[in-house]
Amino acid sequence: MARKSGSLADLEVLHALVTKSYSTRITEDLADGIPTDAATLSGAAKFLKDNAITADPADKQDLKGLQAQLKAAAEERSKRAGKVLELVKNDEKEALG
Repeated sequence: MARKSGSLADLEVLHALVTKSYSTRITEDLADGIPTDAATLSGAAKFLKDNAITADPADKQDLKGLQAQLKAAAEERSKRAGKVLELVKNDEKEALG
């Protein structure tokens, strides 16, 4: 069976859909405060690499928004971890006390 190539327009549509899918998934996970699964992140990273999309340190200004989002997410995780430790310590005190 002969392979039929997709038209350039079809490939452009597919590329846009894949881009939107990864972008939506990661953005929703960040908004929901849940970690994006490794398979999705790996696929997105490969997609970016295959399309020669890189982050140039010279474009720091463009990365400030992403940096702020990641910092806020890390701070929130840290706060939650602190609360869990406090609960565990209180439970231990009650059990011993």
